Amino acid sequence: MSFSGDFKFDGRGKLARIDAFVTKAGKSILTLIFEQGGQYPQVIPIKVFGRLAEEASAWKPGTLLEITGRLGGREYNGKVYGEAVAETVEVVGEAQREMPKGKTADAPTPGDDDVPF
Repeated sequence: MSFSGDFKFDGRGKLARIDAFVTKAGKSILTLIFEQGGQYPQVIPIKVFGRLAEEASAWKPGTLLEITGRLGGREYNGKVYGEAVAETVEVVGEAQREMPKGKTADAPTPGDDDVPF
């Protein structure tokens, strides 16, 4: 069977963590983990390789990333394993520092040009 189409995706999300896995062959695989809340929370794993895996050391939990990639998978022993692989990753927002417990951020002083909402 031949297939000429591509299954692509693009999305934006806040990075929850980066998982690292080393294969039996010694190859390191990094997986970006995103979490989306709601009534049925989702965990979205996206693999990164090569140059993107090298850049991943600069990405911290809370960083807002915009990702494009491809969907694929493999069959092994009669089971199909799907995967999402990043092709491009762009940092669109830096991780926010958390305030120590009991502290609040200083609110700006209201001015004449501030809107009431």
